[in-house]
Amino acid sequence: MPLWGTDGDVATNKPKFLPDDTNSPYDKTMVFANQSGWAVTGAATGNGNADATPEVLVAIRGLAGATAATGLKHPTMTNFRVLTSADHGASDNIVFEIIYDERIKYTAGSAATFLLTASAGGNVTATLTHLNGTALATGGVGNRLRFTATSGAAGTFTLADDVAMGNRTDLSDNISGTALEAASGLLSSAVKTAIGVSVITIA
Repeated sequence: MPLWGTDGDVATNKPKFLPDDTNSPYDKTMVFANQSGWAVTGAATGNGNADATPEVLVAIRGLAGATAATGLKHPTMTNFRVLTSADHGASDNIVFEIIYDERIKYTAGSAATFLLTASAGGNVTATLTHLNGTALATGGVGNRLRFTATSGAAGTFTLADDVAMGNRTDLSDNISGTALEAASGLLSSAVKTAIGVSVITIA
């Protein structure tokens, strides 16, 4: 089995030796494709400067693709994580991240959204609030998209099959500049399985 992949339609391309562990500086959610290969920023680089040149873990020229038809072609979801309400304010906050294999840029307009289906009571909309932990702002770039919703009540919420990202065209592939395509924002059953989407329970 290869140690990494380059298929634009696969969610498991990132180097296999990377841990799925928030305590590791080489946590796979911090890794993304650029034009030099699989790269990482943050503590792993030994440089606290968010604008520092990323460390290249696997050198592959043109990996991210200069156009929508080259390299990885378009950003693909690779991970899903629920963040605890204790980390982000009120207990009725629903906070989760969807991680991609490429960096995404917020151009302007309206923040992206996902509809969360409630097991009881009303459904809620989760809105994009952060890119790589930084509050959403025009020109912001990141591969970790944080969404937040307020439930108003305890309960269980799910991202149903085939839920599409709202306002996705206000996001773009940071390398090619192409608006985020439908496939990059669709949570089909296959995508959900691949990235580990789970129900979100608010006590």
